Amino acid sequence: MFDKTADYYDALYHFKDYGVACDKLHKLIQSQLPAAKSLLDIACGTGKHLEYLSSHYYVEGLDLNPDLLNVAQKRCPNVLFHQADMTDFSLSKTYDVVVCLFSSIAYVRTLENLRKAVQCMADHLSPNGLLVIEPWFSPDTYWVGKTTANFVDQPDLKIAWMYKSERKDLTSFLDIHYMVGTPQGIHEFTEEHILGLWTDSEYKQAFEDAGVRVNYDEMGLFGRGMYYGLKR
Repeated sequence: MFDKTADYYDALYHFKDYGVACDKLHKLIQSQLPAAKSLLDIACGTGKHLEYLSSHYYVEGLDLNPDLLNVAQKRCPNVLFHQADMTDFSLSKTYDVVVCLFSSIAYVRTLENLRKAVQCMADHLSPNGLLVIEPWFSPDTYWVGKTTANFVDQPDLKIAWMYKSERKDLTSFLDIHYMVGTPQGIHEFTEEHILGLWTDSEYKQAFEDAGVRVNYDEMGLFGRGMYYGLKR
């Protein structure tokens, strides 16, 4: 995913207020684990969460996409980043807090991979460490057949991107069409985004099976809910 849009990612998601989200996350961490000093961001993307969180914690990031990591490294030159799959990574260290934000967990697609990813994250928690995951939509809340359009309007960058929300079995399927205009010209391309759809009980069971006491916040950081809990 994002092989064609890594350089545009921050512009595409201009509607997300990372500062507000990270303030909420910091308050959650302080309420659950006030002594926390280290944090690992799974599926860190372009590093915008880490840009804010690095003011409060020693942070590292992990992502599968090298192009997104290149952007993140430029944004946060003093942060250590790892290229790895969230379902199967081993960093030979633990962290007080592990987070997976902005529904990135859904890119693992299957329930089996959800369980693997949550277990892998829990394995990288220090004793009594805190795990935080922002989910994607559930099978009941995901919409089908809706056409969504978004726009970027910057002086030297114009983007129109849209998709129709479809469903294939237990995944949401987004065939996203982009039209990008720069001073060099206008070009069009598509990206397929496939994200897993899991129930509340399936998320909670993945936490419990990984040895993490699970809690749920209906709003979360971005209105999509949030699962969090301390490792037993």
